[in-house]
Amino acid sequence: MLTIGVLVAGRCAVVEYVVIGAGPAGLQMGHFLHEAGREYVILEAGPSAGTFFREFPRHRVLATDDNSLFGMPFARYSKRAFPPADDLVRYLEDFARPLNVRYRTRVEGIRGNEVRHEHGTVVAERIVLATGRAEPHLPRIEGIELAETYASASTDPTVYAGQRVLIIGRGRSAFETADLVSSTAAVTHTVGRTLRRIARHGNGFKATLDTGELYYDRVIACTGFKRDTSLDVPHVHLAAGDSIKAIRHSTRALHRTLEAEHHGVPWPHRRLRNRPDALAATIATRAREIPEGLADVVVPQGQHAILYDEMPTRGRNGFVVTRAQVEHYRHNELIAVERRLHRKPLERFFSTQLAVPCIA
Repeated sequence: MLTIGVLVAGRCAVVEYVVIGAGPAGLQMGHFLHEAGREYVILEAGPSAGTFFREFPRHRVLATDDNSLFGMPFARYSKRAFPPADDLVRYLEDFARPLNVRYRTRVEGIRGNEVRHEHGTVVAERIVLATGRAEPHLPRIEGIELAETYASASTDPTVYAGQRVLIIGRGRSAFETADLVSSTAAVTHTVGRTLRRIARHGNGFKATLDTGELYYDRVIACTGFKRDTSLDVPHVHLAAGDSIKAIRHSTRALHRTLEAEHHGVPWPHRRLRNRPDALAATIATRAREIPEGLADVVVPQGQHAILYDEMPTRGRNGFVVTRAQVEHYRHNELIAVERRLHRKPLERFFSTQLAVPCIA
């Protein structure tokens, strides 16, 4: 295993993997590499793991308790449905302890397989970018630069006492902010895509919406964050997701892809009976469990069918199963789709596609 000390001396020997970022995606990838016995190092600009969650969410309450990464449960850190954000910080710090993480090591650029950081250079066979969200995303609305952002707006409710406040956004950060503001503000409005323009009006603001014009003392944009793309280059592998649940599944899929392509490790799979009733029963259950952006792939092979779970979605041979539908491909050509993911419709679909009678 690569030791941290190797990185301080400047240029180092080639390592298999460099992972950039020690947030949930970087730590999850590090865990998989560690378990597989690969040579890797995680480079993190901050002083500890999960630095994003030391500041966000601003009001220090998470939107869900589904914050586990593969390899360690979250439940022993909090039993609450909406846990304190500091519990997630502690969880990520503990998750990182057995991993090879180099903190306070800001990556400055990537050139070919060289990763330049503030202490030197690492040469990697493969680079995984897991830098996550960096700065607020601002929609294309005229005058949006006049608004405060979720990252900059005060979390002191007394600041908004007696004011008229417009909050742009309909996601978690918007409603989190609205809950705080409404405790003291005279008026609190949240708005989505109906907002067309923001302009100065005296000491306040004029907001033009589809329904007319309204006037406010403050405008706060709570429209999410955009991923840091400053290190994007064509050959790096991206580990990311909109939630920790999405991150853990998409990162596992990326790791399985890397293991199959570069280390000859077959994608995990299991055998099913190649009969309409057996396939329908399995798919009806699995479809509810498949994460967004991934798919199960079922490949018929004689008397059996092979099920490869949670693969990146793309055209291939066999049945591609997502949360929304089953697509049947032959030689990467789509030939049939079934959107009713219940046992009887699926059984009829597989009967037709496999050209065998439906079993009563």
